[in-house]
Amino acid sequence: MKRLFSKYALNVFEFTLETWPHDSHTHNFYELILIKEGSGKHILNNVSFDYSVGHVFLLTPEDWHEFVIEAPTTFIYIKFTEQIFLEKQNFDKQTIWKEMVETILYKPNTIPECIIKDKEDKKALFQLTGMLLKEYVSNHFYTRALVLELFGAIMLIVARNLEKKNTSNSKVNQLEKEKISKVLSYIRKNIQNKDLLTQQHLAEMFLLSPNYVSTYLKKHTGQGLKSMILETRLMIAERMIKQSTFTIVQIADKVGFNDASHMNKTFKKYRGKNPTAYRKEFNSK
Repeated sequence: MKRLFSKYALNVFEFTLETWPHDSHTHNFYELILIKEGSGKHILNNVSFDYSVGHVFLLTPEDWHEFVIEAPTTFIYIKFTEQIFLEKQNFDKQTIWKEMVETILYKPNTIPECIIKDKEDKKALFQLTGMLLKEYVSNHFYTRALVLELFGAIMLIVARNLEKKNTSNSKVNQLEKEKISKVLSYIRKNIQNKDLLTQQHLAEMFLLSPNYVSTYLKKHTGQGLKSMILETRLMIAERMIKQSTFTIVQIADKVGFNDASHMNKTFKKYRGKNPTAYRKEFNSK
């Protein structure tokens, strides 16, 4: 399958097509795709969804997709990598950007349909995207700062709707689902800090018996605590190897391995090759 590459942390553009020129493909970046005009089908991870004006799709680098255009379609594309989040986080220092990274970058995409359901949010999203398009190609004072603010506002709307989607699928056992979601989110957010991921600490945080923490996770996710922490480390490391310019030493520190050697051995055991070889193979595709 063809893989498309982008060297930019952020790229924003608009175009109109009568036929889709690409076969099903993946990329080394994330895509937020807005349908300004037109209709057809969007095939995402082998799931087909009828699209029309106002629909919005979010794709991760792990997704593959293509469009089948039935009426001439105007697309607005916002392509981005995690580097833009890091730039934004360094720019305004708000802790909400850690949550944003967790919500948008490190959760697999499970939503093949339009991700924005709220009408007012959809209206605001298209307005903000129009402003971002204009500012992105300008060369005025504070352009980059304004681009970051507009991108941030767009991502806040996206994150809010993703959270709505994740919590509104079913009302059955909703409190239990929210609790396990909070536990998993807590593990992802604190993957670097081993002291916060002990059975004792998690038990205190989420009002569970220390001896029941691992059983509780296994009951709801199929994985015990040690397995969940390890897989979370590997998953985040894998994405950072693919999508960031961090060194292996930096990634090992950010995801909580003892050191780069520990990460190398663990990654090779569970992913079949060491991180350096994995990155080299990924970049050569």
